[in-house]
Amino acid sequence: MIRFCHQKLLVSDLERAIAFYEEQFELKVLARMTSGGGEKMAWLGYGGAGDFFLELGEGTPAPGGQHIAFVTDARNEFHRRHAPWIDSEVPELGIYFLHDCDGNAIEVMPAAAVKALGGQ
Repeated sequence: MIRFCHQKLLVSDLERAIAFYEEQFELKVLARMTSGGGEKMAWLGYGGAGDFFLELGEGTPAPGGQHIAFVTDARNEFHRRHAPWIDSEVPELGIYFLHDCDGNAIEVMPAAAVKALGGQ
């Protein structure tokens, strides 16, 4: 069996990005390190055994076609929290998109949308 593990995003200011993901998505720092090349890095997640986690690396951000997606049973609560930053929505599925402080795209979807799209 294979499963998703993590998504890496480059951010211009690691501490600012950590604060954003902690505040907006309730993620916690699981680990920090500096790579052999000197890149400061942090892994954020919820701490579960099968946790999908977010790897942040401090460098030149490269926003574009990639994004990270969160699924939640509390979609309306998060939608209210994120309202000022929402860029677009797919109302029929309850999905919406916003960007972090470096322009990285974030998708938020209710659990029902995952099932509607054929997921678990």
